[in-house]
Amino acid sequence: GCWEAGNMPDFDKLVQGMGAVLLQREVPEQVNEAAAAAACKAGVPVFQDVGGEDRPISDEMLKLCTYICPNETELRRLTGLPTSSDDEVIAAARALVSRGAKAVVVTLGAQGSIMVTGDDVVRQAACPLTSPAVDETGAGDSFRAALAVFLSGGGKVGEALAFAS
Repeated sequence: GCWEAGNMPDFDKLVQGMGAVLLQREVPEQVNEAAAAAACKAGVPVFQDVGGEDRPISDEMLKLCTYICPNETELRRLTGLPTSSDDEVIAAARALVSRGAKAVVVTLGAQGSIMVTGDDVVRQAACPLTSPAVDETGAGDSFRAALAVFLSGGGKVGEALAFAS
């Protein structure tokens, strides 16, 4: 198949000059691992969207990613921990940090987002809507893209969460 070890793109070459690498889980995990390893080696931040295929994430992959980006449902699936309150979300995110994640950015829909890095927690309220949301499809993807753009441009974490919201 096109994603077998001998048939992989030259990720070391592809990541050169990139500001960020955004990964999602609709491709085989070995592809994400190879892309993340190359980006990590090149000093390019890696944003891993954990939506899509429901599968565990390895400790090695957590260590390669700069930002792990689940929503609260995906965080619960990844950790097996409850995520119905801010305190539970923070505890579940810390469980991923204890496995090697550098930062966990959890989107919470209308409640905003929370970023957990070690002992630090940054909360961001959602932007108020001026009219009712018609369709939430792609909201998380847009959030992660905005976060990546802002941070790869040298922005600060708290400001990045506000920008992405």
